Amino acid sequence: MKSLIIGEVNNNELSSGTLEIISKAKELSLDFSVITIGNSETKNIGCDDFTNTYFKSNSNKLNLSSCANEIKTLIEENNIELVLSNSSYIGRDLIAFLSVDFKTSPVSNVTNFEISNNELTAINSINGGESEYKVKINSDIKLLLIRPKSFEQTEITLNDSFETKEIQENENSIDVFDIHIEEKSGPQLEDSKIVISAGRGMVESSNLKLVEELANKLNAAIGGTRAIVDAGWMPYSNQVGQTGKTVKPDVYIACGISGATQHQVGMKDSKYIIAINKDEEAPIFQISDLGIVGDTLSVIPKLNENL
Repeated sequence: MKSLIIGEVNNNELSSGTLEIISKAKELSLDFSVITIGNSETKNIGCDDFTNTYFKSNSNKLNLSSCANEIKTLIEENNIELVLSNSSYIGRDLIAFLSVDFKTSPVSNVTNFEISNNELTAINSINGGESEYKVKINSDIKLLLIRPKSFEQTEITLNDSFETKEIQENENSIDVFDIHIEEKSGPQLEDSKIVISAGRGMVESSNLKLVEELANKLNAAIGGTRAIVDAGWMPYSNQVGQTGKTVKPDVYIACGISGATQHQVGMKDSKYIIAINKDEEAPIFQISDLGIVGDTLSVIPKLNENL
């Protein structure tokens, strides 16, 4: 099945979501090519195993409609049957344009897909990750939005063998007057091997310094539940869960998190889960590998003292 992967370049590198989808395509031995979207000079995003065209746009213009037009032409000229994209802001916008162009419905929140006898079945997560269902797609062009961390990322050797295509603005392009880039330091949620997340059990925002100290000692990324993000304790980009980010670290430490279904869907596939909560009936203990029943404000300082 001829396939096209819509990827992204972040910080001059292929995004982790793009690499995950490429890894899955290679696993299934798909006949695929890659286009990546970005607006900066970059290198080493190509590979000898597949072709990659870098769609470079003007950073002062929001012109995803132009990108979508180019992708539409590419799909038609190459008889593409399957389009895969990470479920990011850019990916969702581009797939929406393409769904209108080709009069087909995209399938979102895909956690896996299967191909048998040239028939494609998408697997979706529902009910906050508690259930899944399968969808057989019969349309000529199949559009899938992949949930982050659904596939294991394998080793991919990258080089500078890629083509760059400048994306021109059109009548639908929107001027960008200001860009705010959130300052980031330390390990990032999407890629860190250890993630420490805080919940309402931390009681006050000032107590997050305990989590920060522990994270510094373990070289871990910091996350949080929707409740403390909504309270303004940390930015939205740190939220883990159904309406936040999906993480899959080697170790996930939940501090004062009850473990509602909406949070679990964003971290339940972590390899090893450690939960600290004073409520022994908290749902988080049902999926944890190690549970500590105790007050996080007492347990975390003890951990910091002994590390």
